[in-house]
Amino acid sequence: MPELPDLLYIRKHLARVLTGRSIAAVEVKQPVLVRNMLDVPLGEALRGLSVREVEQHGPFLRVGLGGEIDIVTNLMLAGRLQHQKKGEKAEGFLCVAWMLDDGSALRLCDERKMAKLYVCRRADTDAIPRYGTQGVDILSPAFTREKFRTLVAGNSRRQVRVMINDHTVLSAIGNAYADEILFEARIHPKTFSARLSEEETDRLFVAIGSVMTWGTKKVEEAARPIHVKVREHLKVRNRRGEPCPRCGTTIRREGVRGHDTFFCPSCQPASRKLFIDWRTAGEKPPDPD
Repeated sequence: MPELPDLLYIRKHLARVLTGRSIAAVEVKQPVLVRNMLDVPLGEALRGLSVREVEQHGPFLRVGLGGEIDIVTNLMLAGRLQHQKKGEKAEGFLCVAWMLDDGSALRLCDERKMAKLYVCRRADTDAIPRYGTQGVDILSPAFTREKFRTLVAGNSRRQVRVMINDHTVLSAIGNAYADEILFEARIHPKTFSARLSEEETDRLFVAIGSVMTWGTKKVEEAARPIHVKVREHLKVRNRRGEPCPRCGTTIRREGVRGHDTFFCPSCQPASRKLFIDWRTAGEKPPDPD
C-alpha cells in the first residue's frame, strides 16, 4: 500500500496537474468502493466543480473542490491512482474515473476492490472512518521530542512496532517504513515501549524524521508514475535472507500482531527472551515475500 513518502509524491503530482481543472464527468465501474455522503447522485454533484487543492492527511488524500465538496481517498492495500492524458488507457482493474475539462482523466484502479472513496461536504470529513482520529502528524511542528516521549509513556505495554504503526498515535507510519525506522534506531520490533531507555526513545524519535525524509527523497528521485510503488531503496523490508547492509547478518522476518516485520538480529538485538533467537537460528532460504 502507498506509505507516507508515496502519498507525498502523489499529492505533489496531483496538485500540479489537477489544480484549476474542472470535472467534466464521473464514471463508476465498481460502486462498492464509493461512499457518497451527499444527497445527490455522484455525477450530478461533481460535474463542473473545479479542483482547489490536494492535501494528504494520514493515509488519506483529499481533493478539495469548489462548493465546499471533498473527494477523500484511502488507497488501502492495492488501490492505485493514475492520471492519464487523453487517449491513454487505465493500467489495471478500473474502478472509478474522473474525466477532466482538458481531456485527461484521474482513475482509481484496484483489483482487490478494497480502496475507499468518499465524497462529502468539507464540514463532514471527520465522519469518514479513521479520518478524524489520526494521531500527531509526524511531519508537523506538533511532533516534538517531548510529545513523542509522552506517547511512548502512554503506550508502555505495547510492542514498539505496534505503537509506531498505530495511526491514532502517529500519523502516519506504514509497515515498510516502520521496519526501516526501527532498523535505523537499532531497536528490536518486539521491544515493549516500557523497556525503551531515554536514549533509545530519542534515537527512535530522530529515526522517524530521518527515515521519512530519506524515503521521500528516494521516491522523488525515482520519478515513477504515481501508481508505481517505489521500494528498491529499502534496507530491510522484504529482504528476508539477504545480508544486513550494515553488518552482514542475515535479515530475518517475524510476525507482530498479524503483520510481518523485517529486522537484523545483530543490529536490533532482542531486549527480552523470545521464542526464537535469530542470532543462533539456522539459515533458511528466503521466502518469495
